[in-house]
Amino acid sequence: MTVMNQLDLQGPKRPNAPGPVHYADLHLELVRYHSDMLRLLTERVAGAQPLGMPLAPEPAAPAPHDAPEASSPASWEAALALLQSRDWTQEPVVALWLQHRYVLGLHVVLAVGVTRQGHRRLLGLLESAPEDVDCMAAFLHDLQARGVSATTGLLCTVPSVGALRRAALAVWGSDVALQRCLRTKSMEVISLLEQDEARRIRHRLRVAWMLEDAQEAATALQHVATHLDRVNRSAARQLREGLSETLTLQRTGRLLTVDRGLRVLHTPNALARRLPRQVPAGPVHQRFARLAAGLLELESTLRRVACSAYLPDLQQSLINLTRTHGHTH
Repeated sequence: MTVMNQLDLQGPKRPNAPGPVHYADLHLELVRYHSDMLRLLTERVAGAQPLGMPLAPEPAAPAPHDAPEASSPASWEAALALLQSRDWTQEPVVALWLQHRYVLGLHVVLAVGVTRQGHRRLLGLLESAPEDVDCMAAFLHDLQARGVSATTGLLCTVPSVGALRRAALAVWGSDVALQRCLRTKSMEVISLLEQDEARRIRHRLRVAWMLEDAQEAATALQHVATHLDRVNRSAARQLREGLSETLTLQRTGRLLTVDRGLRVLHTPNALARRLPRQVPAGPVHQRFARLAAGLLELESTLRRVACSAYLPDLQQSLINLTRTHGHTH
């Protein structure tokens, strides 16, 4: 072996070195060097973390001392008190959705409104039996006392014939323009039919309810009912019941300019579906107050209705409709 080959294998000489240094030892020294440098940088740079490690989450800001915790019973009761005392005289309500359903084991009535500026607002919450008309009427009387008036033009969308419709008529009478939920009415009819026939009838109902002229739409719906007389008389009878109340917006003459979401109960249904994930756990006797707190938290997520500039004109059209033609009870 030549002298050059021996130098290549042994590496460069260092003064006072104990012996030859091999490449494996050099590699180990480099690894240790870089490891020490990484440790020093990690310690000196504020907030730095070792590579591959997630940053530690920042601590949450402490809540103000004068604000109750979101999950405390005091905040639930405060939310319920706020919901039951809101004044709507300065923010007129043009449209009202009334829906009843079971949430967290409670049968509740949800009242959600649309103001003249187009904002969706939670108007009230009631715990009652499913067919307790008197309790629901008292609930609507309270809404009326707080500014939800039918004399200034109010479109009230209800699920179907039942306690809510009767309560609305008992409180507001012919001053309110009742609108049956089209989705509920459609489901009541097609649930009595076979699958293929149900698909055809659903399409025909949608086409009829999209017609702008009220008389033309009523004629198309009557043709559907006549066809159902030969297929399923129960379905035909279900369609004819309250048929004129499915055409309330057509009778105002403003169907093409308003948000068609006013004719279905999507907004209160969506709120009720989201409630179980929003309401914190707690004692059973405080479920109703927890529902109110959860609803008020969700209210901020409700968007304005599309193109809300039409609402003042719709309000006047509702006044003209109820005064001139009345409303079919």
